[in-house]
Amino acid sequence: MSDDWASYLVQIEDKPAAVLVDLGLASFAPIADLGQLVMLRLQIQQPTEDGLPGDDEFNRLCEIEDALDVAIGEVGDAASVGRITVAGCRDFFVYAADGAAVEAGMKQAMAAYPEYEFRSGVREDSDWSSYFEFLYPDPAEMKMIQNGRVLASLAEAGDDFDIEREVNHWIYFTSADGRAKFVEAAQAEGFEVAEQKEDAEGEAPFSVLLSHVTAVDYGTINGAVLTLFAMAAEQGGEYDGWETSVQRGE
Repeated sequence: MSDDWASYLVQIEDKPAAVLVDLGLASFAPIADLGQLVMLRLQIQQPTEDGLPGDDEFNRLCEIEDALDVAIGEVGDAASVGRITVAGCRDFFVYAADGAAVEAGMKQAMAAYPEYEFRSGVREDSDWSSYFEFLYPDPAEMKMIQNGRVLASLAEAGDDFDIEREVNHWIYFTSADGRAKFVEAAQAEGFEVAEQKEDAEGEAPFSVLLSHVTAVDYGTINGAVLTLFAMAAEQGGEYDGWETSVQRGE
């Protein structure tokens, strides 16, 4: 496992889902020696209306997850790569050299929690398709993860997300025409052009810096970023990121 873990929210079959994934594994996955996928599905006892765990059950679920991690570590030659929580269930994903041994260890750990129903299984997945298809974020989801990390840094600095302030966004294009069409669409959405540049080097030499005044709460900034991300993609561009100043209020 790596130290680069992230969580994000998605919709799975029109239901809210919370995903936790080890992003760092993507740089060297699949791992040849860990070709068996072990999955354990845990039934949440008191899910909220949206199918996610409630506050009263949070600590117990963390305790179970810690126990499963210990069991996986004791078997060895295995990597816990993430989990998905949706529709009242929590699915744990583990890649192992000996899937049967890891599954047995996880079942033994669950024996300490008889009040929880679960089921498990093992299958071959040498190319780690479940990791890349179900856990690893797509480009738009990765932007939401990055947004969350920026907001965490702002929160540590005492930022009040509800205060409107100038926010800048960088976008890069392979052609001047693509950039021009994007700028027209962005201006129609209320963004202003702060700067445009052309770099003789690089695969996307045509850049634009957009600016707008907005709050930066999670919903608002995600809406802005995903709008620009989609519009840039339509013109062959790449949304790079955003920055703003810390606003602490009174």
